[in-house]
Amino acid sequence: MMSDPPPGEPGGFDPRMFSQVPLFRELAKIMAWRGGPVNWDLAQQTASSVIASNQGADERALPRGDRDDEELRQAVTVAELWLDSVTDLPGIQGPVRAMDTEEWTRLAASSSGLGLYVEPIAEGMGSALSGNLPEELRSMMDPGAQGNDILSGMLGPMGAMLYGLQVGTVAGHLAGQLLGTYDLGVPTGEPRTIGTVGSTAQRLAAEYGFDPTEFRYWLALREAAHRRQFAGVSWLRPHLADLIRRFASAADFDPTQLMESFGGMGLDPGQLSDPSRIQEALEGPDAFRIEPTAEQREVLAQLQALVAFTEAWVDTVVRSAAGDKLTSLPRIEEAIRRRRAEKGAGEQFLEQLIGLDLKPSDVRAGQAFCDAVIAARGQAGLDRVWRGAEHLPSPAELLEPSRWLIRLATDEVEADLGHDPIDLDIPDDLAGLDDRDDTDH
Repeated sequence: MMSDPPPGEPGGFDPRMFSQVPLFRELAKIMAWRGGPVNWDLAQQTASSVIASNQGADERALPRGDRDDEELRQAVTVAELWLDSVTDLPGIQGPVRAMDTEEWTRLAASSSGLGLYVEPIAEGMGSALSGNLPEELRSMMDPGAQGNDILSGMLGPMGAMLYGLQVGTVAGHLAGQLLGTYDLGVPTGEPRTIGTVGSTAQRLAAEYGFDPTEFRYWLALREAAHRRQFAGVSWLRPHLADLIRRFASAADFDPTQLMESFGGMGLDPGQLSDPSRIQEALEGPDAFRIEPTAEQREVLAQLQALVAFTEAWVDTVVRSAAGDKLTSLPRIEEAIRRRRAEKGAGEQFLEQLIGLDLKPSDVRAGQAFCDAVIAARGQAGLDRVWRGAEHLPSPAELLEPSRWLIRLATDEVEADLGHDPIDLDIPDDLAGLDDRDDTDH
């Protein structure tokens, strides 16, 4: 049996050095992780720690109960009826919950929650490290074969630990920011499950003086509309996952650059054996920030166009369904516009992990697209998008809705005549058919 190197010996790995660091007291369990590229047990522990440090006494004093669940379920039931009157995309049945932050974290900090977006990135990073380990890191261990074997065995659990810490930090901050399960515009858990997260919705309604019942119905409309998309459109969530996988596969995970990024976080590669320094570095604003490649930027453009459209579609049907029912709707929409422009810590960390950075101009572009299509073809024309991924607007079409309308009309002609696809050359200048301001603020 190989004995541990003496404590303090350069390059030595001594489990006792973790004994006084709360997050690493179960080091043996962490280093034995074999559950995938993200240590979800550690992610949930980290998220709980972040939640506890962020929550004030007023938040901890607001437990969720049966009454909260029942009021939200009633609001969702009514919201589904309102949505049925404005869109043909059918409603979806599923759990409706007024979740506390811990319950949401258990759903989100998992492979089936935020793992959809993070695990492909973590897998790519892990493969790059194991296949092309920089000399700087190898030199930290015993230069002989025995040391290299130890290092190889540590890489997987160490990478899973780092991503577990990072994702746990994301989830912990998001738990105190999100209004509902779809507040990011994409599912943060099982797509059929919708509801509120913590007391953020109550606090926002009180801050702006909204009627609590009206705000609950508005949020129920948003959650139910998003569920129709991601739980009801069979190809949408797989398409989103495919974009994330393509983004990850196009990454240039250069281990040498990774070591340099540790330096940018204030962490020298030689300090990787100090868990307190790792934890401190991961709490910084640039932790795991990696510059996207040209190919990744192309995928990100498609990803942002998708999220901008799904958000705009929801805003459109909610406005249509509630415009004559919720008197505070214009004020609610204005408050949400302001809120979207001010990203919280959780959203910023998530942006670093998956690259998605939805700007106010993207949201405006999605809304202008929906408005233009409805003006030309009505809600039924806009809902044609849900027939297949090929009907989604491209980034260029999102900016110029007339391009998508021409493509839609061409597809209809082909279907009516039974012809092969028409190769239509759409000119760059469409004579002002797309009349809107693209100025980014």
